[in-house]
Amino acid sequence: MRENQEKGRRVIKRAVKNGSTIVDDQSPPLWEGSRPWVYDGSVYRLSYEVRNERPATRYFWNLIPVQQANEDDIVQFNELPRFDREKFRLVGLGDDTVGADTSLDVGKTFVYANADRNQSALVPTLERSVIEWKSGSRARFSITGSNSTDATLKTYRYTARQLAPTVEAYGQQLRDQYTFELSGLADVERSLVNQAIAEHGYTVERGGSPPDAFWSLVETFQQHEAVADRKDGVTGGYLTAYDGQVYWTELINRNDFGRQKTTTTTEQ
Repeated sequence: MRENQEKGRRVIKRAVKNGSTIVDDQSPPLWEGSRPWVYDGSVYRLSYEVRNERPATRYFWNLIPVQQANEDDIVQFNELPRFDREKFRLVGLGDDTVGADTSLDVGKTFVYANADRNQSALVPTLERSVIEWKSGSRARFSITGSNSTDATLKTYRYTARQLAPTVEAYGQQLRDQYTFELSGLADVERSLVNQAIAEHGYTVERGGSPPDAFWSLVETFQQHEAVADRKDGVTGGYLTAYDGQVYWTELINRNDFGRQKTTTTTEQ
C-alpha cells in the first residue's frame, strides 16, 4: 500500500508539472476515479488512457547493500539507460530519493517490454552489478528469476485535472455538493447512529441479522448522492449533518447482498 502511494505521488507530480506523463506498467499505477491527490497544496484528479501494449518479461531482482566493490563492477545510477532509471524511480529508488539512510536491502519485480531489453544494462544480461547513487550509497543488483507467461507491458498516458486550488476549498466543495441533513429519525435509528459515532463504527457480524433500524438508515442514505460510490463490496461514502456536526459515513457490504453490512461514521 505504501509503495502504491509513493508511486501515485510521483505520477501526479510529473503529470501536474508537465501537463501529462507516460508510465509503462502491467496495470495502472493509479486507477482512474481513485481518490483525489494533493500536490503543492492543490487537489487533483488523475485520469489515464492506454497508448500501447507489448509482450513483456517479468524480472525478479534483489538489492544487497555493499560498502566496497571493484571499480570495474560499479555503475553510477545516472549512467544507467533511461529505461532502467525509470524502473527504479517508479519504486522510489531514483537518484533524487536514495539517501544515506535509504534501505537498499530490497527485492522487487521489473517488467520490460521484450523489444526494449536490448536497451537495458540490467536485463537480460547484467553488465555491471553494483549500482552507486549520487548520495554515495551502493548496492549489488542481481536477477533471481524471470517469467514471460501472460506478461504484457502497457503504456499509460496520465493527465491531471485540478479539482480545487486548496484542500480547504475542496473540502468546502464536497460539503456544498453532498452534505445532507440526517434528521427526523426514530428513536431506534438515532440510538444506532449515536452508537456508531461513539464506537467509531457499527458492525453486524457475519451471520448476524441487522435490525430494521439499520436497513431504514441504509435506505435513507441511499436516497442521497454518494461522494464515493465504490466497488469491491463498498456501497458508498456519504457526508451527512447530524446534531450540528458533519460526518463522513461509509456503508459497507462485506458479503454482496448477503445482508451482512457495516456502517462506519467518522466526524469531520
